[in-house]
Amino acid sequence: MSSIPDLKKAKIRLILIIVSITLFASFIVYLLVRSISNEGALHKSQLDIMNEKLSNLSQNLGSLKGEYNRLNKDRDSIKTHLDYFWPMRSLVYNAKLRDQVGGALELKPGDMALLKTDSSRVVVIEIKVGGNDLSYYLNYMVKTTKGELLEVSPYEIMKDTVIDLKFN
Repeated sequence: MSSIPDLKKAKIRLILIIVSITLFASFIVYLLVRSISNEGALHKSQLDIMNEKLSNLSQNLGSLKGEYNRLNKDRDSIKTHLDYFWPMRSLVYNAKLRDQVGGALELKPGDMALLKTDSSRVVVIEIKVGGNDLSYYLNYMVKTTKGELLEVSPYEIMKDTVIDLKFN
């Protein structure tokens, strides 16, 4: 059998192994606890940042809701003004069409012209444009030397060049 000093040495080795394993295990537990607490602090700081962003977003939402309500109020007030003019939209469209077409014409209101049918002198009073989305017509309203108002097509009238030469 073994001697007593060998048994004491074996016991001491066993105790040293148990103590070193315990110290190593406690060191690992210490590192784990420390890393978990660091993660908790990091999580708490991230949570604070997220809460701050959330409060900023809620303030922005409040200001956007206020602006949305103001714009709705403005839109409604503009709509009440527009409702008055809405029935006249075709009139405005026709006036705009008349002005666009009239800009490209040779004769303007106030110009002297000749009727091709009898070569009588007339004054262009107005350009009449009408129609719908698919077709339109263009006529001149003219006043004769006798004071009569006639509605003639552009093909029935020509510019009076003799009058233009006298004034130029």
